Amino acid sequence: MNGTPDMLTAGLKMIASLGVVLAVILFLLYGIRKVARQRMGAAGGKRIQVLESHYMGVKKSISLVRVPGKVLVLGISGDRINLLDTLDEDIVQQEAPPAGPTSFAPILSERLKKIGNGFKRKDAS
Repeated sequence: MNGTPDMLTAGLKMIASLGVVLAVILFLLYGIRKVARQRMGAAGGKRIQVLESHYMGVKKSISLVRVPGKVLVLGISGDRINLLDTLDEDIVQQEAPPAGPTSFAPILSERLKKIGNGFKRKDAS
């Protein structure tokens, strides 16, 4: 006849078990992320860098790619990547162009101003 206390204790046990399972899952996710970050850091996650790309046409470009000790000049098309030349890293650093804007916001605002000026000229005509 005393069914309410049994249901209450069973409900509390179920909620406690769910809390333990969720805590274990969160702990495992934290551990996996930490291990993955350490592996990326140990492997030198930025050993290959794309220094610059120039688009030549639809799905065609030339890229400068830095690998340890060398800079590769790659021709990239829709279905191929060809090695065009290999440069010493010292030469490329000496001839590097001055650093441009570091974020996308200045580039976007400059382009929007150019577009706005183009519309103003058309309206004035």
